[in-house]
Amino acid sequence: MKFRCRMVDAGAMRDFTTIVNTISRMAKYCVLRLTTEELCFNVGDERVPVLWAVLSHEHFFTEYIMIGVCEDENEIYLEFDASMFARSLNSLKATAKSVKIKLTNKRQPCLTFEIDLSSLAIESRQCVHDVPVRLIPRREWPEHKMPVISQFDISLDIQQLKYLKHIVERMKSMSPKLTVIANKHGTLMLRVEVDHATVTTHFKGLQVWVNRQEEQEEEEDSEISATVSVKKLAMFLGWDILHPDSVKCNILREKMVKLTMDVGDHVKMHYFEPAIAS
Repeated sequence: MKFRCRMVDAGAMRDFTTIVNTISRMAKYCVLRLTTEELCFNVGDERVPVLWAVLSHEHFFTEYIMIGVCEDENEIYLEFDASMFARSLNSLKATAKSVKIKLTNKRQPCLTFEIDLSSLAIESRQCVHDVPVRLIPRREWPEHKMPVISQFDISLDIQQLKYLKHIVERMKSMSPKLTVIANKHGTLMLRVEVDHATVTTHFKGLQVWVNRQEEQEEEEDSEISATVSVKKLAMFLGWDILHPDSVKCNILREKMVKLTMDVGDHVKMHYFEPAIAS
């Protein structure tokens, strides 16, 4: 196995650091899947995978070399402490000129960060961090695969992510759970129930896609919903810091809400939130 990459673009280093820092606030441990085309950060909730942040290596790295465990399965899976990974990138904020990341063996497998810092001195300064990692054996890889759901009952584009985040943050103080409701007219509703009251926020005029079977079986005004954790939904909406180009809400009736976020053609977020009892 072999992995080595290098970043020199200030914008790419900033975005990469933002992604890693946000991931470190979501969970203690993270799994990184490396392929010849992309990097995928897999974040779990009590070891149940919920977030896949897929990064195109062409956008972030000027050099990218990856040789997997074997020719047939040319991938590498690493598990590490997310906060330690994030702290290793803090030096990028200090006007770093470049950073190299490579898989090394220093008594144990590590991701080694070699960060070149800008300096007025003739000799450049270098900061080196080693983050211990666990090489995940192939028998465990299926546990870290993204779920494949062929079709959701309904999907809607979300335009005002910052406003949606503000609403969910307010609702978080009212109830631990929230019901996400959508209809084929392009209306998305967020609803919480508190003592003696029900609070609902409506987002109208959204672009909508409906499962064909659902469209045939249900009446025109039917609603599709799933009840989820407000805290977990708010956690995903914190990704508005990346200024996404598009966000889509997908609902599988009473089973799951999946949110997807595209940042250009170089970052794609997949967030799965299973439904809870309403």
